[in-house]
Amino acid sequence: MGKAPEKGINRKLKRDKALARQPAPPRRYALAAVSVGMLALCMGVVLASSRPPKASNTPPPVQPGPPETPNTEKADWQDHMKQESQREKEVVIGDERFHPSFGVFPRGCKWKMVTTPNSTRYQWWDVNQATWVEERPRACTPTGFSPNEDVPPPSWNASASRSTQMQCDNSHCMYTNLYYNNGRWYALLDSPEQTSGWRFSRNQQVLTLHVNDVRTFTDSVKYRVVPGDTILFDFIFFTHPTAIGHWWEMLGPLYSILKRSNIKRPCDQFILLHLQRKHVLEWVRAMIAVTLGVKFNEELPPVYIQEPTDNAWSQITQILEGFDRDTWYMFEHVAITKDLYTGGGRTFLTRPDAQEFRSLVYRHYGLPPPQPRAAMPRIITYQRKRANRRVLNEDELIALLRNYGELQVVEYDSSSSLYEQLLQMRKTGVYVSVHTSNLANAPLLQPGSAVFELIHRNWHWNGLDTSFRDQTMTMGDIHHYAWRAQYINQTVYLDPRDFHKVAHWPASQCGTEECVEAHTRVDLYVDIPQVKQLLESRLPYVWANTPVYYAMLPWPPALDVPEDNVIPP
Repeated sequence: MGKAPEKGINRKLKRDKALARQPAPPRRYALAAVSVGMLALCMGVVLASSRPPKASNTPPPVQPGPPETPNTEKADWQDHMKQESQREKEVVIGDERFHPSFGVFPRGCKWKMVTTPNSTRYQWWDVNQATWVEERPRACTPTGFSPNEDVPPPSWNASASRSTQMQCDNSHCMYTNLYYNNGRWYALLDSPEQTSGWRFSRNQQVLTLHVNDVRTFTDSVKYRVVPGDTILFDFIFFTHPTAIGHWWEMLGPLYSILKRSNIKRPCDQFILLHLQRKHVLEWVRAMIAVTLGVKFNEELPPVYIQEPTDNAWSQITQILEGFDRDTWYMFEHVAITKDLYTGGGRTFLTRPDAQEFRSLVYRHYGLPPPQPRAAMPRIITYQRKRANRRVLNEDELIALLRNYGELQVVEYDSSSSLYEQLLQMRKTGVYVSVHTSNLANAPLLQPGSAVFELIHRNWHWNGLDTSFRDQTMTMGDIHHYAWRAQYINQTVYLDPRDFHKVAHWPASQCGTEECVEAHTRVDLYVDIPQVKQLLESRLPYVWANTPVYYAMLPWPPALDVPEDNVIPP
């Protein structure tokens, strides 16, 4: 492994004052209330609305971004990332596949995934031996200290109250002394006032446990303390753990919230619920690093992950790796953001936040920030799929795209470095893909670029069809258009049972979990004449660097099309 460059100096991130004056994009909000006792303060969970938030006369302070990095160090780091991308390759030995290990990792915890057709295991990087080993480092599973057995850190106040305390505002709640035991989170109270728990996401809640005396309770059980500031984060789409496109709608709000709060950046530890280590890809780690405020060429704080299981529904109940089921763990300070419910349209609070985030992703890889180009490159990137949601008449689509520019066909997986993907996004003028996690890179396009999205039939529940468009629209400088499959014979169901159960449902009725999930397991035929018409109506605006606002089109609605009114694929 090559030696990483020296760390950058601390200088304030230069702000673009003109950019800061841009209006925020439309957001969608609704309110969900949590009542009873002290948790009544937690009202105001952010969901989806069609209006932007009302401006405050006294805006909250915004934390500065990471310091600027000297150009020479950026060049060194870019060279390092380039070499890593070229050196780290997937290796197959017998029936074992050794996956590459790219990008940023938690402090002292770098891993490599090794898979067989029926299993997954990990190798761990030993810094002292400069080699991969089989034993997981303790840094991967920090479990705090025992006040009764270990030497506590100097900041530990043994006489302080151990009862759970909480303060909330419109964006997040901050807990002091939040407890964890056997996969569940608890607020321990010795107050006589009855208080209910708080469901802070679709799959997780803080339970309230009333005891006579919290100190007496903790002294009578196995008890450890995790000091410092913790962010508790629930990946709510746990049935689709590799759907990286959903990270934008969770990390975007979190990034904006952290900038405007007094939560430590980066935090001391980050708890990631409902995912396994194999799901925390380089792309995910990089986005988490930017969200938390990890500086250029630095490591993530410790990331807590649940023990793996072979069933997604069991995964959400698993205990954190390295933790003991019989021990009570007290996390000293825990921040839980409120904007964690599904909806598809959640994003950054402001356009400057979104554009700053995009620039920071590039900076983490030593690349210049995205910026407008004098002439839009006529490079069309088509990202294909090899699994579900494939374009079955792809040859015809590729032939069509070749008429409008230099076509570059790409396909990314867990063995593709983010550095490699960013280089492709930087040079792309037009980005074409079906509606899948392929489009997770769409918000990282340079200003003036365009996305042409191919949406499969009956995909519109709760705004899921506009989730990627909402992210690119927040950037404010990326065109985004879509073609939508409307007919039953434009869809091929990979599971024949799905065809018999839901294929004949009209779009307006495809709002159940059964119907929505069935439409994640489809391939599609693209209407080539319609896509051609869309391209020829919009590409002149894209090539001319027309502002996004003047080249917009209405989003194609999902229609209830009679089954006898079909077209041949």
